[in-house]
Amino acid sequence: MIGFLVSAERRRQLVVDASKSRAEQGSLAAGVGLVIFYNLVGVLDIVSTSLAIGLGLAEEANPVLKAIMDHAGPGWIWAKILLQSVVSAMVIWFPHRFVLTVFGAATVMNAWVVYNNFVIIAAG
Repeated sequence: MIGFLVSAERRRQLVVDASKSRAEQGSLAAGVGLVIFYNLVGVLDIVSTSLAIGLGLAEEANPVLKAIMDHAGPGWIWAKILLQSVVSAMVIWFPHRFVLTVFGAATVMNAWVVYNNFVIIAAG
């Protein structure tokens, strides 16, 4: 399996497939739109998480992010922004319909989490 993912032929095919996806009418535009929405949700996630935790109303549920928060302090924000940038670049580079569908669904789920964060803050 690893050989399949890292083989020179597979890498070449990914580059070709990514190029075709970017050339499809609407795929790149849809990717850019989703990336903008994703980054807006990401910023609101940072704000809502910081507020909820700072007010003592919640704690981070994601164990990986919680570990980063515990060890990096406020640096977790930069780690999250860096990760968002990498994910955004990947989606723009390969805006295939399947990628956009999965990415869009994950972004909507994250938006729901952000909404709940703000509900917790408003109730607190």
